[in-house]
Amino acid sequence: MIVSRALFQFSLFALCILPLCGGELSRHQGWYGAIEARSGDVRFERIYVQDATLYHEGGREVALWGVNFQSAMSWEWGQSQRRFGAPRPPFNSEDWKAICDRAFNEIQRMGSEVIRIHLCPDDYVDKQGNLLETKWLDMLDYTMAECHRRGLYVNLALLNHLGGERTEGSSIINSRNKAHKWEVMVVAEKIQATETYIRQLVNRKNPYDADRPYKEYPGWIIAEIFNEPNWPTSIPSKDEFPAGFSVYEAWLADRGNEASSAAAWSAFKTESFVRYINRMDQLLLDERVPAITCWNLNWSRAPLHQGWESFDAAAQSTIPIVSFSTYPGQDDSMRISGGQRGAPIDLSDRNYLPYLKESYQRADWQGWLQQDRFKGRKASIVYEWETWHNQSTYLYPAMAKYFRAQGAQVATMWTYYLYDNTEQGLSRTRSHNLNLVTTPRKAASFLVAGQVFKHTPRYLPFETSEEDADRFGHAAFSLPLDLSAYADADILIHSGDLDPEFLDLPPVPKHISGYGSSPFVDYQGKGMYFIQAAFVDGVFDFRWDLEVMPNAEFAESGPAQVDIDQAFPMTLKLPGLDRVHWDVYRIENGSKTQVPIREPALTFMATPGRYEIVYD
Repeated sequence: MIVSRALFQFSLFALCILPLCGGELSRHQGWYGAIEARSGDVRFERIYVQDATLYHEGGREVALWGVNFQSAMSWEWGQSQRRFGAPRPPFNSEDWKAICDRAFNEIQRMGSEVIRIHLCPDDYVDKQGNLLETKWLDMLDYTMAECHRRGLYVNLALLNHLGGERTEGSSIINSRNKAHKWEVMVVAEKIQATETYIRQLVNRKNPYDADRPYKEYPGWIIAEIFNEPNWPTSIPSKDEFPAGFSVYEAWLADRGNEASSAAAWSAFKTESFVRYINRMDQLLLDERVPAITCWNLNWSRAPLHQGWESFDAAAQSTIPIVSFSTYPGQDDSMRISGGQRGAPIDLSDRNYLPYLKESYQRADWQGWLQQDRFKGRKASIVYEWETWHNQSTYLYPAMAKYFRAQGAQVATMWTYYLYDNTEQGLSRTRSHNLNLVTTPRKAASFLVAGQVFKHTPRYLPFETSEEDADRFGHAAFSLPLDLSAYADADILIHSGDLDPEFLDLPPVPKHISGYGSSPFVDYQGKGMYFIQAAFVDGVFDFRWDLEVMPNAEFAESGPAQVDIDQAFPMTLKLPGLDRVHWDVYRIENGSKTQVPIREPALTFMATPGRYEIVYD
C-alpha cells in the first residue's frame, strides 16, 4: 500500500507534536491525511484548531491579514458598473480576469495573505441546490485556482443573499430581501437544497487546476456557513413568511400546542440555530472538508439589534470558530445622511478610538468575545471590517490592535475595490473604499495595520496611550496628525510625511513602503512607493528595487483622479546612496533606460513604474 506524503507528514506531525501541545485536537482536523499532495501545495501550511486557537501545522499561531475579494459575485460587477459613472460594455470574462489579476498583485503587494469570498447561490445555483455553469461559477473556479497558484489562503462564506442576475427566488435565498435568510435555516426544502449545493461545491473539480476538487485545496482553511444570518427579533408575519411560519407552528404543536409568545419565538430561534449550525458542520465533516467550520455573529451591537439567540446557539454548537465584523462610523453615517445610503459624507476627522474601547468593554457590543463561553472555547476571526466613509490613516492600525485584543486570528477587510484602470476611481465619500492605486494613504495604513495584527499578542487589553493617538511596540498612529507608521530593524511603513520623532526608526531599513517623505526619502507625489534592498544568498547585491504607484487625488466629492504619467522629484537619502556611485534605471517592457540624476543626494524625476538603483 502506498501512503501519500501528505498523509505521512500529517500523521507523523499529529502523533509526535500535537500531544505535546496539551488539550484535545479538534475533530475538525479530520481529513488532512486524505488529501493527496499536488503541485503548489508546498506554499501552504495546513491549519488546525486546538484549545480555541488556530495553528499552522508547524505549531505557530495563525495571524492572517487580508481582504474580501469579490471577483466571483455578480453584485460586485454591478457595483463596478455603478462606479464607472457611464454606460459600460457588457461583461467580458477575460477583461474581468485581467482586472482581478491586477488586484491580486496589488493585495499581495499590500501584505494580504488571505481572502474571503462571498458565495451567492443566486449566481450559480437552482432551487434544488444544483450548481449551474454560469460565468460567476467560472470566476469562482478561476479565483480558487489563482489563490492556490499565488499562495493565498481562502475563507469561503458559503451563503449570502447578494447576487441577482437571475430571477428572484430562483435559488436557495431570496436575493432581493435578506429578511428571508432565516427561512433558509428552518424550511426543509431549503435546507436540503443547501446541502445539495454544498456537497456539489466541495466536490466540484476545478477545470483551471487539473480538476482538483475544491475540498482538496490546502489553502481553503475556513468554511463560514452563512454571511450575517439575519433572523426577525419578533414573531414575523405569516403572510410574508408562510413557509418559515409553518415550521414555527409545527414546533409549537410539538410542544403541546404552546401559545405563540416572545419567549416561545426566542426558544424556537435558539433551537433552530443550534440544529442548523450543527447540521452544516456535520455535513462538512461527512464530506471530509479540511476547512474549519465557522459561524458568523455579525457586527458590533448585534446583540442589541438582533438578540442573543445566535450567540447562545454558537456557544452551544459544535463549530470551533466564530466570526465578527466592526464598522466604526456606520451608525453616524446613517444619522448624518438621514438614512440615505451613498450620501456624500466624510467622517475622516472623527475620533473612533472611544468607539473601539466601548465595543471592547460592553458585552452587548462586542465584549461578548471576552465571555468564558467564547474566550478559550471558540477561536475567532474578523469576517469584515472597514472605516466607514473615512479616508483617515490612524484607524486601520487601531482596529488591528482591537481585533487582537478580542482574540482574532484572521481579519479580512470589506472589500478590496477591483479597479479598472479605465475608470476615474473611487469616490472619497464611499463607505468602503480601499485600493492600492486610488486610496494610497489608506493602503499604506493597511500595511501598518497588517504588521500590528501579526505582532500584537492576542487578548492584550485594548488601551491607547492617548485619547486620539497611540504608540506601542514598533507602531504609532495619530488622529491629529492623520498618520500611522510601523518600523522595526528591517521594515519602515508610513502613511504620510514622517518625522523621526514619531517613532524609533531603523538605521537602514531594507524595505520601505511609504507615502510622502521620511528621513530616508523625499517625495511629493500622491501615490505610494515601495523600496526594497536586493539580496542574493543573504548578501546585499548593491541594488535597490523601487516601484512608484500612480498619483491619486480626491476632490471633496466625486471620484479619485488617477494620473499614471505625472512625475515628481524623488530624493533617496538611504545611508550609502551617494549619487556618484549609483545609477537609476527605469524598467519598462523588459528593457532598462537610464534616468538622469542630480543633486541633492540622489534625486531624479520619478514617473509611476519600476526602477533599479544600482551601484556603478
